[in-house]
Amino acid sequence: MKNKRVLIVGADENLLEAVEKDLSGAGYAVFQLSDARLVFEKIEEITPNVILLDIMMQGLDGLKIKAKLNEDTRTVGIPTIFLIEKDSIPAKAKDLNLGADDYVAKPLDSQALLARVNAAAGKNELYEKISTTDGLTGLWNDNFFKKQIAIFFNIAKRYKKPFSLALMDIDNLKQINNAYGYSAGDFILKKFSAIAKKTLRKADIIIRYGGDEFAIIMPETDSNHAAIAIERLKGNIKDKKLTAQGIKTALTFSVSAGIVTYGPNIIDESQMFKVADQRLSENKAKATRKEHCGDV
Repeated sequence: MKNKRVLIVGADENLLEAVEKDLSGAGYAVFQLSDARLVFEKIEEITPNVILLDIMMQGLDGLKIKAKLNEDTRTVGIPTIFLIEKDSIPAKAKDLNLGADDYVAKPLDSQALLARVNAAAGKNELYEKISTTDGLTGLWNDNFFKKQIAIFFNIAKRYKKPFSLALMDIDNLKQINNAYGYSAGDFILKKFSAIAKKTLRKADIIIRYGGDEFAIIMPETDSNHAAIAIERLKGNIKDKKLTAQGIKTALTFSVSAGIVTYGPNIIDESQMFKVADQRLSENKAKATRKEHCGDV
């Protein structure tokens, strides 16, 4: 389970150490947290694949934490395992109604714990793949975008790390669909995705969040470098003649983009998206005016 992250939340230091020893030996990255009040901050920091919650803690117990996790769309899907006292097992049905995926009785059995964490991590991996991947292009989808943009915004705000967001759409997809059918449009969407993945860095996150609309999150990228990257991508697309199966005419397409870089004047990720979207609309209008003037 390489690169899988487990967050264990509990007040018993011996329990935390025992869990970390068992799970780290199986390849998990384990993060301990004894102060339940910091659980949401820790989740935001490490984005765990599985959460282990001790039911009995002072201040904020595991049941209350899970209830709060259920209220947030970004955390409700994280598999959660309750750690409960053996004599509390008859009450587990009530606890599982909160959406916990499983429970493990204390004192912990190492093999039982690992089996349940493995099952939860596998469920998380499948859920993530289905719920965050665009079926046509294989890119990340809108669900993934909403989670990631919130994470990057909070990191930028807290640690002053720059990142940029580009919104892009395909200028003439409607005309292609009308002239050659939707299969031709799907072909263009796939081509854009392939060119974007080839052009941009591995660290850049490419998302299809709408029909012909794409978002690109560029970590630790200032406005100048973001503009250079997007211009390079546009250049790799412009005037490229593409041959689609069943269509005799070579297809071409172009894209428009709007870019915004995080700054202290931006309140939240929603405003960041709106700024990029407004710039996309403005740039698209400029391109249309040039076409009408015969400059393109």
